[in-house]
Amino acid sequence: MLYKFRIFIYLFLLLLTGCVTSPNELKIAEQILETSPDSALHLLQNIKNTQLKSDENRALYGILLFQALDKTNSSLPADSVINFSINYYKNTFKNNELAIAYYYKARLYKIAQRFDKATELYLKAQDLIQNSNQNYLLGKIYSDMGDICSFQKDYKEALLKFQQSKFYFQKANDLIETSYKLIDIGRVWRLSKNFKKAFVYYNSALTQTVDSFVNGAALQEIGINYYNDSKYDSALIYLNKSLLYPFKGTNYAIRCYVLADIYYRLNRYESAIYYSNLSFKYPNTYIIQRESFRILANTEYKKGDFKKTELYMGKYQDCTDSVRKIEIQTKSSVLEDIYITKGTVQKSKKYVVALISFILLIISLSIFIFLKLRKRSKSKDIQLKNVEIKLINKQVLLKESLIKKIEETRLSKSTSYKKADIREREQIDIEIYTFCLHLDDWGRFEKLMNQTFNNLFIVLYGKSTDINRKELILCSLLLLEVPTTDILIILDCQLASLYKLRQRIVQKLNLSGTKEFEQFLQDISTEK
Repeated sequence: MLYKFRIFIYLFLLLLTGCVTSPNELKIAEQILETSPDSALHLLQNIKNTQLKSDENRALYGILLFQALDKTNSSLPADSVINFSINYYKNTFKNNELAIAYYYKARLYKIAQRFDKATELYLKAQDLIQNSNQNYLLGKIYSDMGDICSFQKDYKEALLKFQQSKFYFQKANDLIETSYKLIDIGRVWRLSKNFKKAFVYYNSALTQTVDSFVNGAALQEIGINYYNDSKYDSALIYLNKSLLYPFKGTNYAIRCYVLADIYYRLNRYESAIYYSNLSFKYPNTYIIQRESFRILANTEYKKGDFKKTELYMGKYQDCTDSVRKIEIQTKSSVLEDIYITKGTVQKSKKYVVALISFILLIISLSIFIFLKLRKRSKSKDIQLKNVEIKLINKQVLLKESLIKKIEETRLSKSTSYKKADIREREQIDIEIYTFCLHLDDWGRFEKLMNQTFNNLFIVLYGKSTDINRKELILCSLLLLEVPTTDILIILDCQLASLYKLRQRIVQKLNLSGTKEFEQFLQDISTEK
């Protein structure tokens, strides 16, 4: 009673002020959004665009409107409103608000069944608030991603996402959303054909809350659970009960088409037709439409009305084509792996940039000191010039010393090499290169090549993250001017395979051919 009275006071103050400024209306809407989303939505919908004088108010209006619509189970508007909020919060570095905006933009893509774009935005929103106290929003993000994984039949990942969502809703002390996640987890077990385990979760949701929406969803899922387990009598009892409860999203259409399919299987064709047609009158998806048209086509065929059968089969095929376009989208879990990989690469790039900046700072300081010392002493000037020359020629000297080491090691084994047969000679060659280049210790080999050839591996990784160790070894051997016969022995491959290996490297580095590849390697090794 007190809470309702407080809402009345807010609205009464607005009426008294008459021409109250939109920032105050936004503030009141923001304050009452959690406790009275209907009143908040009413306030927001009565604000005209011309009243939103500042970009800050327009951006806040966008996320408040989407939140109010979501909490009242209303349809979300076009993305132009939320796009403005995203751009504003990007530029002002307000992570919490940007995460909300990303989430609702993702919801629009999810509703449109553009799961690839939705996943990308969910992950961005998740990154922004992962270590914050935005438990409710994190719960919603993981829940939506679980829905996508479930649709894509990635049940293991869907189960993980729903469990994470449940964890965050519990932290947010939201019993209703927690109950919904129990239903979602049960649904994953049902889709995995574990009907007993699914029923445990559905029943748990029923006992946790008296919320009519939750109870309707739980009864619906229990009915579908019995339906999938071919227990049609029990399925009819629970699904008919669920029709008496309110619903969210496509739930009512789902209840109708499943009932229609049960009645079709029980040869009660009029009921099957009735509930199939009823499903179209409520929010649905291409999948629900497809299943309803399938039931109608089969039912009319059984009744002998082949004209209607043909009509419904055509519509069924149209829906099937639409569903297929959705199903061929890249799986959400794959996109998440790519997103995480990109993030890791970006962090590595930042590290490289920091390292280069540090090196540039050192070089700048060295030049400054060089100039100071030059003024003080001519003799020091000569010495510093020698140091500079040594730095410039460092890569050449390192390369020559490494080649010399290989030659000296080969010379030390010349006696045994002459006495050996072909197989033993190959083994000696491998031992020589392993000893000189540390081929048996990748860390030491990588460090040696970076020192010798001007950060060769860092540059190659920068050009292509797909380049593998065998390809990196080949690049190093080519720069060391190792004979082709020795390269074949070291890489344990044939001449044709070596040619293919070079071609793969050329493709990964986006080069036009082997000549450009060889020049590219030379440029790296001699770059100052």
